[in-house]
Amino acid sequence: MLSSKIKLHWLDFSGLGLSVLERLCLEEILLRYDNRSWALMGTHEPLSHRFLSNVSPQVSGSSCSKKTEQSCIIVMGLGGKPKNLLNLDAVKADGIMVLKRFTGGGTVVLDHNSLWTTFIGQKQDFSKVEPFPRPIMSWSANEIFKPTFNELKNQALLHIPGGDIPDFNLLEDDYILGERKMGGNAQAIVKDGWLHHTSFLWDYNSENMKYLSLPSKRPDYRSDRSHDDFLVKLSDIYPSEMRPKDF
Repeated sequence: MLSSKIKLHWLDFSGLGLSVLERLCLEEILLRYDNRSWALMGTHEPLSHRFLSNVSPQVSGSSCSKKTEQSCIIVMGLGGKPKNLLNLDAVKADGIMVLKRFTGGGTVVLDHNSLWTTFIGQKQDFSKVEPFPRPIMSWSANEIFKPTFNELKNQALLHIPGGDIPDFNLLEDDYILGERKMGGNAQAIVKDGWLHHTSFLWDYNSENMKYLSLPSKRPDYRSDRSHDDFLVKLSDIYPSEMRPKDF
């Protein structure tokens, strides 16, 4: 569901086989070298590229298989420090690829079940949205995600009448369902516009959370909750009749 007040060009990458790195490259190109505003969505393979040359991570001392290496990828914010945010022993032992993206924000573990949404706003199109993280998130929450998740809740209740489907909210700097975070988000702000992307957790392997350490800087509502207690899988909330394509 997109706001009718702003013209957004649309790209859906679902099923195209683009990797996480290819998606990030394309996003940065559109932000820096295209003068249109965009809405992008899709799911992506951790390391299996469609257009870039396939390069598997080379980790000294790693004994993991290629299949394990490609099961997930860690993406850090531009200013993130691996020694503070990652369980480096586990990352190295399993040969997990770590990327730094061009946006700020925290660290996420992504796999093919992560649902990506990206909004690229040019100033001439978004004159009423201040080019700072909080106003951008308020716009996306109020104009895009809250109406979308309200509609998804209504659809879910058709399958499970009286079911307990938590409401969507923007709390601090997170999109949440109930009291649990459902994905990571980050922004990049340039002279003529901005980019805001989110990776929603349709599903994930809880074992992959071992690669992340508990960050020293975290939202108040998280407190000291572990990753599994803090995060929520959308597939656990919505009935089995609803699949990622419904989003």
